[in-house]
Amino acid sequence: MSAPDSPSREARWRPVLALFAVGGASALLAWACPDEGWTIAGHTVRIETPSAWDGLWASDPQPTIIPQWKPDDVEALLERYEEQLSAIEAQDTAHRPSMEADSSIVVPSSPPPDSAVAARQEEPQMDAAHPDPDPSPSSTAVSAGPEPNAAATPETGDWIPGSLRIGIPPEEEPAFHDLFAKLDRGESVHVLHYGDSQIEGDRISGTIRQRWQERWGGHGPGIQPPVPLVQSFSLRQALRGPWKRHTRFGRRDSTDLDENYGLLASYATADSSSTPSCIDVGPERRSPGSFARWDRIDLWHDTVYTLCEVLVDGLPVDTLQPGTLPGVLTLPSSGMEPGGTPVQLCFSGRPPRLFALHPVGQGTQWHSVAMRGSSGTLFRKLARIPFSTQLKRLEPDLIVLQFGGNTVPYTRDSLSAVRYGGWFKRQIALFQALAPETAILVIGPSDMAEKTGTQWTPFPQLDAVRTAIRDASLDAGVAHWDLLVAMGGLGSMPAWVASEPPLAGPDHVHFTPRGARQVGEWLDRAFWAEFRRWENGGRTPAMKGIERRPSSSVPLQLPAPNDD
Repeated sequence: MSAPDSPSREARWRPVLALFAVGGASALLAWACPDEGWTIAGHTVRIETPSAWDGLWASDPQPTIIPQWKPDDVEALLERYEEQLSAIEAQDTAHRPSMEADSSIVVPSSPPPDSAVAARQEEPQMDAAHPDPDPSPSSTAVSAGPEPNAAATPETGDWIPGSLRIGIPPEEEPAFHDLFAKLDRGESVHVLHYGDSQIEGDRISGTIRQRWQERWGGHGPGIQPPVPLVQSFSLRQALRGPWKRHTRFGRRDSTDLDENYGLLASYATADSSSTPSCIDVGPERRSPGSFARWDRIDLWHDTVYTLCEVLVDGLPVDTLQPGTLPGVLTLPSSGMEPGGTPVQLCFSGRPPRLFALHPVGQGTQWHSVAMRGSSGTLFRKLARIPFSTQLKRLEPDLIVLQFGGNTVPYTRDSLSAVRYGGWFKRQIALFQALAPETAILVIGPSDMAEKTGTQWTPFPQLDAVRTAIRDASLDAGVAHWDLLVAMGGLGSMPAWVASEPPLAGPDHVHFTPRGARQVGEWLDRAFWAEFRRWENGGRTPAMKGIERRPSSSVPLQLPAPNDD
């Protein structure tokens, strides 16, 4: 029997050609079909294709555009902020019962979209002639001011640029009201400010400490690590002897076998008992006079294992006995006045693990804890008992968490950013559990740029990380301040670098001291606006100006030595 005739080559290709013809005709019809469709016999016919096909025939794809800022734009933003803030304070000083709306001040209206592309599209396109530095608030869950065109009053306190407002959810307002009440009464207030390298050397935080101590009274530079990584602007420390610094953040020492790092997530050791180990603590000549004044120095230490004599300026003041439990050693004759000679602390014998040196002041105390390289997700990893015990000892009225910058370069996609937000939210929950009455403020990352060809452009996942931190804050019910929006949004960092004098460094990540002072001033003014809102809510009489409260009016309570 003969085999059936095999199909010709042309016959085999006919189905494929027909498929291409049908597909091409469908694509052509879909391309020609208007958005509203065709009307045929009273019926609307609309042809749509999968969104993934859109780029196949798009003649002019629209890439994401990052605004190209100029130094003049930054200068215009700074001037605009200062004009608005000066107008606020002028109105506050006048104590007028009401103010008419000023069209030159932008009032926030609607929350921004969550997607990175939409956020970039809605960012301010600034120029020197028409600056508009007021992006919308980050979430409708946050009280962000009146509706557009509404008249602002001293009672609402909404005469502050929307991009500088602190978003305080309703559930967090009582904690902030308690903070403001203590400030208004001139009581001792402790702020614990954790952050990454943006606050290293007391940058940003030092500006706020100075303003708060001028406004509400107080002195002291805040708690310090015994062995700092870099010198602080708040005081000067000089080391002699075999000191070693241990940190839970950055490069962790492989010889550390536990998580007992304490409140600062770091500690210091001196590994020799034959050579005295000394720390000189004195004023920093560039710092404000209030930083150079403290009443005594408290030494926060771990369990004592070997006999160690403690000397202040060459005189023995105490002896740490083996078996002494973790606690605080108050050092007599360790006070300081501006222009004074540094206090010399020496240890004869191997000292125990030292968690912190605390030059104890009075009134308003702003403690800056810089963690270079940290993403802010380490707090739950610390040994819980020493960390919670030291946190309770300090009893902060406000905890500030300023992180995100170290996560941005290593975030691959939006899912990784969301995952980071979940981890960060767990850190917030830890502080809420350990300090339930304490106000909490989260500060997101600044703009950050990387070199792309010849241009500096924002890191791809910067907006996703910023959004994840914001959402974690709002979900946890704590306050949030958007630093990226305050400085102008995505794409603004190169202009900060190019400003004269520069406001940010050539790495396009860190602020210069001048830029850090600017950020600190903004945050202080944002706090002041919230204080004025609270103050004019009927709780206390309106202040007649910013008056410094004498720190001597604050009673001084000395804890018992070695009290744990």
